[in-house]
Amino acid sequence: MVDEVRYEYLRPGEMVARRKARPVAYLPIGTLEWHGEHNPLGLDAIKAHRLLIECARRGGGVVFPPLFYGENRVEAHVDVQMAGGYEVPQENFGPDFMPFTVSEQATHYHHLLIHVFHQIASLGFPLIVVCAGHYPLLDHARAAMCVFRQTARRRKHQPTTGWVFTGYELVRDLFPNAGDHGGRWETSIMMALDPDSVNLSLLPDDKRQADWVKDASAEFGRKAVDAIVERVLQRVDDMLSEPEKYLGHYTPM
Repeated sequence: MVDEVRYEYLRPGEMVARRKARPVAYLPIGTLEWHGEHNPLGLDAIKAHRLLIECARRGGGVVFPPLFYGENRVEAHVDVQMAGGYEVPQENFGPDFMPFTVSEQATHYHHLLIHVFHQIASLGFPLIVVCAGHYPLLDHARAAMCVFRQTARRRKHQPTTGWVFTGYELVRDLFPNAGDHGGRWETSIMMALDPDSVNLSLLPDDKRQADWVKDASAEFGRKAVDAIVERVLQRVDDMLSEPEKYLGHYTPM
């Protein structure tokens, strides 16, 4: 039987037992956007969720449900260029379509993340690890984590700290070309973590043979996943064993 690590499927006693055994909460965040004809629209959060499930199954901890919504829908969003693929007007992804300004959207997302961090901390987790499957969310999550940690310093119960990563930046020494958008890197990781979600046959012939995706494979994806998980668990070990290193100013993010 596969070890259940997803918070939403755990019963209260099971969650408490997992927290006591390994007090780390994992939070996957992503977005919904075009990742090529062959990948699912939810790739970013799905990828982050599956990566963190692997971390929790190998190293303990609890994985919270992925957050797909709330990010800025105008800036750093490939759907702006791919409106034709959805058969909708490009204006649907422009600033005039959304009810809030670009700045307000970013602020709302930061507030949402800070709220989620506090919600997780209220359950007794001293460490929150966020995986940003959508790379631009890394900066947003780090900013929210900084604000959260400042408020955590003022709380009288257990101190809570956190760390944010995307994955590819942890293993660039092993995979110099790590990190892309729906290409060999992300497609291979999805083939390893969620093979049914990838269908390379949906790519036109010219794209299927293009350098950015033609060498994608589950084997390569598994090597990448194993390397990322190993690096994540090393960092988690250090943060749990020496938390004082991560609670003060100049804390590495």
